[in-house]
Amino acid sequence: MQIKDKRALVTGAGSGIGRETALALARADAKVVATDVSLAGLAELKADAAREGLTIDTLRLDVADRPAYDALAAELQSQDRLPQILINNAGVGYFGALLDTPLEVYERVLRINVLGVVNGCQVFGPAMVESGEPGCIVNVSSTASAIPIPNMNAYAASKWAVEGLSDGLAMELSRSSVHVISVHPGIINTAIVPNPMGAAPSITREQLDGLSAYYAKNGCHPRVVADAIVAAVRSGKDKVFVGPSAQFGAVARRFAPTRMKRRLTLSVASKIGFWK
Repeated sequence: MQIKDKRALVTGAGSGIGRETALALARADAKVVATDVSLAGLAELKADAAREGLTIDTLRLDVADRPAYDALAAELQSQDRLPQILINNAGVGYFGALLDTPLEVYERVLRINVLGVVNGCQVFGPAMVESGEPGCIVNVSSTASAIPIPNMNAYAASKWAVEGLSDGLAMELSRSSVHVISVHPGIINTAIVPNPMGAAPSITREQLDGLSAYYAKNGCHPRVVADAIVAAVRSGKDKVFVGPSAQFGAVARRFAPTRMKRRLTLSVASKIGFWK
């Protein structure tokens, strides 16, 4: 679909992939509303946009807060600004094995990463369909949906769920003018696990530092993912694997037997620093 002059909304736009996607859509002449739970992150985005002569409206939103999401939708509807392009990007990570992850942490990851996407789709999807105009819903999953990584259990489960709900939604909307895309980034240099608060007690500071160093050295810039998202919206692609390790994940899931895939994944996870 065309992006110029279309209304777009991006969640998790205060940093990383979300920030770069908001900027990329604005460069493509979309009318962008960017949301995030962090006002500081949104202020930085707005400053980045201003330096490029771009206009991006920013609003605080916790995607796991359904009443807040409903209020945002009502505000945008009253201004005739409901999105035609919806980028469900907001997400959090947690570094820890299933048996070491507190239940409340697991639930938090699922609330933000899965129900945050569900909220976006349910709040804006019906109006997008009813309008009869071309629309696009982009749900940011992860390569972890194709090859779940040890010690990122909650994150992998959440991103597998995002891929599943995206595939189901794509079929459910196949008779409408709204297209659904799932995006699966590989190793991206973002702060998905920024500090010890995002890790189980069994994970050492040394492991976190090593993981951060690997991502900084080998991960691609989130702009690469943003550009892939914009290209997919334009072309109508259904599923996008982008960034280092992404194609490995896609191929391994499709062709490798389960035991071989697990051995390969453990080898890669050990090299990256997820597994010792």
